[in-house]
Amino acid sequence: MTQPEPDIPVSDQAEQLNKQFSYRKVLWVIALSLVLSGYLIFVSFDVDAFRLISWTANSLLLLFLGYILLGIRHLAYMYRIRHLTNKHLSWRQSFEVITLWLFSSAVTPSTVGGAAVAVYLLKKEKLSVGQSATTSMLTVFLDQAVFAVIAPLFTLLVGSEEMFAKDMGCRTQSELPMMRLFHNVETLYYVAYIFYLLVVIGLAWGLFVNAGAFKSFLGRLFSLPFLKRWKAEALRTGDDIVATSHMLKGKNLRFWLKAVGSTLLAWLSLFLISVFIFMAFFDPATLEYLVVMARQTVVWMITLIPATPGGAGVAEISFSALMCDITSPALVPIMALLWRMISFYPYLLMGIFFLPRWMKRVYNN
Repeated sequence: MTQPEPDIPVSDQAEQLNKQFSYRKVLWVIALSLVLSGYLIFVSFDVDAFRLISWTANSLLLLFLGYILLGIRHLAYMYRIRHLTNKHLSWRQSFEVITLWLFSSAVTPSTVGGAAVAVYLLKKEKLSVGQSATTSMLTVFLDQAVFAVIAPLFTLLVGSEEMFAKDMGCRTQSELPMMRLFHNVETLYYVAYIFYLLVVIGLAWGLFVNAGAFKSFLGRLFSLPFLKRWKAEALRTGDDIVATSHMLKGKNLRFWLKAVGSTLLAWLSLFLISVFIFMAFFDPATLEYLVVMARQTVVWMITLIPATPGGAGVAEISFSALMCDITSPALVPIMALLWRMISFYPYLLMGIFFLPRWMKRVYNN
């Protein structure tokens, strides 16, 4: 079972949370993303190409629908967390927990994510330590498992040539920095995906086959000298997997259909945002929707590698490198900025707005 954590005074907990999600940190993330986006636009700016962008009522409608897709993603996650907690959370609580969970993912490195913060959020919503940990663990597993299936399906549907934009000369013609590094993006993607898949398989084995053996494996693995500093955290993860494994026993098909269905809806909503952005300015009849979505899986995988908050900087560059043939090297940084304005910045702004209100509510209670 997950070990109970020592009691921490309320004032200290609030101070720790404020420090982790300080305005300074949020502003730094926004500044990093905007500065790089501005630089990419500056070095590639072409007046003639920019004039090709036509801002019409239809363009604004499609961009607005991009925000609707973000809202659908949010609703899918809210439904899922209510489902996983057996409706322990109200819709309001679910909204605030998901908002702050995604906010924490946006201001921490991609390799860290918001899972640990999620446990804390759920504990403050009156879930037990064990239930908080199991809900967080199962949520992480569902996201990873569904993506691990979606990614190769896109490769099969569009082919590797299209998915990785292998034959596109726009990267060599572009004046954008680091574009030539993406000539080997397929190799980078598959190395990252194999590691990602191994994590998913390991979690699946622990959750559904032998949780105790998986916990022992983590203990031995993180006893190695170069991994020992993370041993305590690994053992806590092992405890969470054991607890989650017990919780999953006896779950019926309907439970899994709802959990997987809401996760799939969240992923597809996220990937469709870039499709709507391109539809806003270019002929929808010639746009290859599946190719755009397939390349989004590559962009997302690449943003997992760097240690920048929310993949800031790397996301804009990788999007520009993989989508430049859909528009042009001169316009793609603008599309990348619009993509981040819809799919990333709202979480930062919502987090700043809702964090103090959530803290006031849970600490007053």
